[in-house]
Amino acid sequence: MNIHVILDGIRISLRVQKARITGINKYVGNTEGICRRIIRDSYNKKKEYFMVSPGNFKEFYARDFGICCESLIELGYKEQVRKTLEYAMKKYSEHGRITTHITPWGKPVDFPYYTPESASYMLNSLIILNDKSLLEKYKAFFEKETRKIYEEDIDKETGLLRKDKHFSSMKDYSKRKSDCYNNCFLALLARNLKKINVKTPLEKYDYPGTIKKYFWKKNYFTDDLSGKDIISGDANVFPFWTKTFTDKEMLRKALKSIQDKGLDKPFPLKYTVKEDTPKDFHFADKLVPGYEANNIWMHLGLCYLEILRGHDEKRLGQHLKQYEYLLQKHKTFYEVYNEEGKPFNTLLYKSDDAMIWASIFLKLYEELKP
Repeated sequence: MNIHVILDGIRISLRVQKARITGINKYVGNTEGICRRIIRDSYNKKKEYFMVSPGNFKEFYARDFGICCESLIELGYKEQVRKTLEYAMKKYSEHGRITTHITPWGKPVDFPYYTPESASYMLNSLIILNDKSLLEKYKAFFEKETRKIYEEDIDKETGLLRKDKHFSSMKDYSKRKSDCYNNCFLALLARNLKKINVKTPLEKYDYPGTIKKYFWKKNYFTDDLSGKDIISGDANVFPFWTKTFTDKEMLRKALKSIQDKGLDKPFPLKYTVKEDTPKDFHFADKLVPGYEANNIWMHLGLCYLEILRGHDEKRLGQHLKQYEYLLQKHKTFYEVYNEEGKPFNTLLYKSDDAMIWASIFLKLYEELKP
């Protein structure tokens, strides 16, 4: 394992133990005030980039920043978003590849595995920012990165991820076989490369057609190509979040499958229910048992809320009230809750707090409030 991953793990462990003794930083103020203070504290002013949080995850994550990028811009943080992308892309280009994250001391690393979604998130964030000079500067880099993805990670016949290789995903610890989530980000990457006029081998694949053929089961998207046919939260959110699919009837069915399975209870959203929890995990799961099993993940829940926008405003409003209640109760925005709705806590790990994800909540909250 990369020494920088080990050092970062030690840093997080020490921070968790300190938080047990001193407690977390609780924010005062109304809902908007708490969220704005969390966003403020999540920006590293010295290095000029958005961290995942000022707590456990002080690093830059392509995924976490990628899901928040648009919300941050809409909330007025466009300059900080630009600085963040400048910082991250400079580090990645020097490293020669886009990784899952960049450590607090500026080292690009992958944990637990490499994943093409990182490149997809980064290009999507640059397109959202719409800074033509940055896009032009890194066009050749993305072309080179995508050719590596094609050569190393793709089943050449289908265009989907290889089933014999493990990739990180939003459900990092799970060892899945060509999961739906990651394949949707391949589709997004291929679409975005066309937008910036970069030609790569990915353009020959019909990703919406292929993903529908292999993953759509009449009423939901299955988790991966293992044949286990599991209904998971991420597999049914991200086909729509990435806009790989825009069909309203498919969305209605997928949302109903999520709800019928109870993945949105007591509030959104679980990866899987207990009986569907995968058995094959990365060894890190032994250190933090159940971390990515049937707990409630707030970033996944927020992406779920985003696809509810414009489709089921009533349900969206109800969930926003639940999120607001949690925010005011705990005076922070927690990372993950257990299945009973309490902040996740084990012997070696305590749920992170003050997550930059609060920006997505705030954007939705401001859009829907009277």
